[in-house]
Amino acid sequence: MKTFLLSFFLLAITSQSFAQNSCNIKKANAWFSASMPGAQRADENGNPIDPKPIINRFIYVEYSGSKAPQIRSVTYNGAELIFTVVNLKEKTVWAGDKKLNPGNGMSAKKGNSFLKIDLQPADGQLMPDAGCKNIVIKSIVAGKACKFYAPAEKQFATMPMY
Repeated sequence: MKTFLLSFFLLAITSQSFAQNSCNIKKANAWFSASMPGAQRADENGNPIDPKPIINRFIYVEYSGSKAPQIRSVTYNGAELIFTVVNLKEKTVWAGDKKLNPGNGMSAKKGNSFLKIDLQPADGQLMPDAGCKNIVIKSIVAGKACKFYAPAEKQFATMPMY
């Protein structure tokens, strides 16, 4: 009887390990650029105010299949951000200018496609600090909830803006 229960238990565990993941997001890379505002601000007494950098963020998501995942939320270090999703037709994408950032390219495998998720802070909220390591993309694929943990975001260089 013990061998029967043990074999049944092991069969149940092994069958779960071969179950397919319903998430069709295969890879995601988070990118950001930080730029400083132009003029030095001062308070009413003439003391300079340290400027906060302007952070622009986006995520390139590689997904499989013909139907893109429905992105439901994106959180950075627990702070939920407002996002817009753009379907891309390109098979290779770059973060920033290709000449300034030669190592920041991403190519889709055969049969996969790209999404670009542009991120903004919620109304009245500040953008999380640069260099976030806890990035979670929640989506729905074929009626099933999916959570994808993206690796830490990387900075890319941009041309100076005056």
